[in-house]
Amino acid sequence: ECSVVATYWDPVHFITGIARRSFVFDGATQGATRTLPTDENLTGMVIEKADNGINHIKIYENGTVTTARIQDIATTLFTSNETLAINILKDYEKPNCTEFYYIASADLIGKSQWWTYFATWSPLNAPAFGQRYNYAILSLSGARPILEQNSIAYYYNVGQNTAFVLYEANSTLTPYFQQQNQLAGVEKLYYFDKQGNGKLFVNENADLKGLLWLDPSRQTLVFIPPELESSMFTRMFLFNGAGLMKFEFVNSWGGEVKLFRVNLS
Repeated sequence: ECSVVATYWDPVHFITGIARRSFVFDGATQGATRTLPTDENLTGMVIEKADNGINHIKIYENGTVTTARIQDIATTLFTSNETLAINILKDYEKPNCTEFYYIASADLIGKSQWWTYFATWSPLNAPAFGQRYNYAILSLSGARPILEQNSIAYYYNVGQNTAFVLYEANSTLTPYFQQQNQLAGVEKLYYFDKQGNGKLFVNENADLKGLLWLDPSRQTLVFIPPELESSMFTRMFLFNGAGLMKFEFVNSWGGEVKLFRVNLS
């Protein structure tokens, strides 16, 4: 009953109204702040520069530190620094409680433009306050054999006369971005072989930087720009927390909702 659940604000009404669990941020607190006592003898605004253009803002006054809930949760989604995410979440831990959870859900892919915006927001950036980054979710448009190369080409249309193309030969996939009749290499592709093992293709000299993530059915391809490639959300939702030390994968419901137990110690 003392558990705290962290995720973006949308589903937190259900977490509080039905599950009756504490939270980090919900829709009723979009403009709310979090104020805690501090031992740091500072006064005024401090902007912590972090990775990916993150500007985590803290206001120090009279022995307290105040942060914005929306930027706290946005930063834990966007940062690639697991320690930073843990330090932010610690401020929301309930006394004498060790149960803390994080939900990474599919809807946050489309909402990345908002949590990246708030994570990078700073009054010093005016007039372009925050930066928005997006995942591109693409469906398989078609596949055709290329007999002369003994390969198969999978097409994922981006727009008119543009597509990502994956060439499969000898059970290896090579990614390209096609515009008209021109092909450009893509830096990284993560896919699953027929045995279900994850494979990573890397071409450091590729023209197009970023990561392509291919689902096991090959029906869906996700393009992840470099700014989102190592974000906590990418690592939790697309890679089930692989490589994270403090976020333990608990369960997945239909691949739509993934739950992690957070070790704040």
